[in-house]
Amino acid sequence: MNSETDNYKRFFIKTLGCKVNQYESQAMREILTRAGFKECLAEDIADIFIINTCTVTGRADKESRRMISMFHKINPNAKIVVTGCYVEHDAAEVSFFPGVSNIIKNNDKNRIAEILGSQVQEHQPNFTISDFKNHAKAFIKVQDGCENFCAYCKVPFVRGLPRSKPIIDVLDELSSLIANGFEEVVLTGICLGAWGKDLSDNANLLDLLRELKRVPGDFRVRLSSIEPKYATDELIKFISENNWMCRHLHIPLQSGDDEILKRMNRPYTAREYAAMIGMLRSAIKDIAITTDVMIGFPGESENNFKNTLALVRDILPSRTHIFTFSKRVNTAAYGMDGNVEEPVLKRRYTQIRAAALSSSYLYRRKFMNNKLDILVETRRDKLTGLLKGYSDNYMNVLFEGSDELMKKIVPVEIDYINLNYTVGVKIS
Repeated sequence: MNSETDNYKRFFIKTLGCKVNQYESQAMREILTRAGFKECLAEDIADIFIINTCTVTGRADKESRRMISMFHKINPNAKIVVTGCYVEHDAAEVSFFPGVSNIIKNNDKNRIAEILGSQVQEHQPNFTISDFKNHAKAFIKVQDGCENFCAYCKVPFVRGLPRSKPIIDVLDELSSLIANGFEEVVLTGICLGAWGKDLSDNANLLDLLRELKRVPGDFRVRLSSIEPKYATDELIKFISENNWMCRHLHIPLQSGDDEILKRMNRPYTAREYAAMIGMLRSAIKDIAITTDVMIGFPGESENNFKNTLALVRDILPSRTHIFTFSKRVNTAAYGMDGNVEEPVLKRRYTQIRAAALSSSYLYRRKFMNNKLDILVETRRDKLTGLLKGYSDNYMNVLFEGSDELMKKIVPVEIDYINLNYTVGVKIS
């Protein structure tokens, strides 16, 4: 290629949303690079902007629109390619934005080089990656789609029904990532626990994990997120018996009130959720439980909220993602009555946030003066300049050290903990 041609093949990817989107951005990056495109490190020299969008909330939609407008201002002559979940149902709206040259649905992301005019075409039904740019850990997307249809969630409408990546493809991908130096791999999917049900009547996530155990190398595996109904006795036992499995599960709660859970179409009660967490903690020493909590679901009364607050204080998650209800078209909750006023939402957020910080502190303080193996991130902490990384039980730890430790698992002794930080010293 000559330099003039090169100038029209410089791309920049912006990723919004979940781990699945992050994985798919990496896959598109590798497809484009193999086809002769060149990735830009700076936005202002790109000829092609690729925005991998999210639509899980109204705020995510707004951010997607903002990115389109911003990139057009940066380079009015550049192509803007918009893909991801936002365009699945809102492609017509996106097409009116100045600079948008291509709208690519999720199922066509693997054709991005072809769509952008490359003569090099790939025909792979499933994405595969060999690297994960600017990350210490690599994600492997093993599953897509969801059939749970929670009342507030638009995802099944934009991602479709569950589809699983075959075991052989996952094994090949894992082997490639391990060979390229990754010491932690995160299995991710839209509904990870549903892996396998479309492959055979008896296949489940545990079958996949048993196969991963055969891959040679020194690495650990983390599950990105799993719905309560998939945290089975068998899965819990497997994690407890295999020290290469991270002692961490992200299990969305959403509400701690049975009335709201029923209206959300969540298939468990608050008591059942709490019992499951108790069982996990009994079976797996020092396991970290992280979770999602929604406030302001239509009709959420003060008593409903207090039940959620009480359950958070009871189960003591090590990290809690708090978000407010957002109306999504086509979902069951879209037309529900009982909107919660903004001042009430702000107060409830503050209360849940305080409980979440306290829960995190109570969990982390148990590890004072203990050794943890930390996978060091590829960027330092912005405020302190210290190295930062995660233990297998998902504690974010800061410590002093050289950049050469990045992407490596390092033993660290914890010597300081407060509400916001966990700090340690590298063990020589």
